[in-house]
Amino acid sequence: MDRAKTESALVHVAAEFVNRESNRRSLITVTRVELDDRGHRARIYVTIFPDTQVKAALDFLGRVEDDFIQFARTRIKMQTLPRCTFVQDPNIGGLDVGKEVPVE
Repeated sequence: MDRAKTESALVHVAAEFVNRESNRRSLITVTRVELDDRGHRARIYVTIFPDTQVKAALDFLGRVEDDFIQFARTRIKMQTLPRCTFVQDPNIGGLDVGKEVPVE
């Protein structure tokens, strides 16, 4: 499976997993996945709302990383899945949603 397909598959499977396993106290959205150069490690970027739940949500995602790999193995047909780590997406946090941004 090529890099783009692997990243796309991981985004969809991670979103399904988070939807099934989260406690609904916060909104966790999978935004993207980045594989390292060799494809052995994947960073799964998430956004978390509200901001007061970021630490708790990241702690939860850290605890269930092994469960996620087991879940992903049932959904993605690959010989070896990359080692996955959930991290907060730095490119999304702090955006003023709903406010117009002037285009220059």
